Amino acid sequence: MMADNHNVFISHRHEDDALVGQLKDLLAKNGAEVRDSSVTSENPNQATSEAYIRQILAERITWAGKMIVIISPDTRNHDWVSWEIEYANRFPDKRIIGVWAPGAAGVDMPAELDEYADAVVGWNSKAIIDALNGADNWQGPDGEKVPPRSIKRLSC
Repeated sequence: MMADNHNVFISHRHEDDALVGQLKDLLAKNGAEVRDSSVTSENPNQATSEAYIRQILAERITWAGKMIVIISPDTRNHDWVSWEIEYANRFPDKRIIGVWAPGAAGVDMPAELDEYADAVVGWNSKAIIDALNGADNWQGPDGEKVPPRSIKRLSC
């Protein structure tokens, strides 16, 4: 069986770096190979200039065909995650997928994700792979279906 390949930017808080590796492992074990362009402790960005950081992130987000946002307890109020979602939304053909972190029950997703996501799914390889492949599924942290949001995608 040939692996399903995806170029993805995984938006997350640095405190959630371990989840990035766990997510890629989960998908790889289930036939989806993810080439990830995000910045993690494995490939740290030592920059301090906000303009330079934005440039690096913009290049990596532009390269990726899809964005996954890991939704953990502190994701909602993280300025960089919000900026990354807003930037990805500039590209109408880029899928934006929220993935609830394990144990995220009762957590609020970032407002930008709520507004711009194509799908939000639980920590489940089939649901995530389906979303990467175009399914507009909406799930709560427990994987239960929730009503889909109306997506307001605007091209610039």
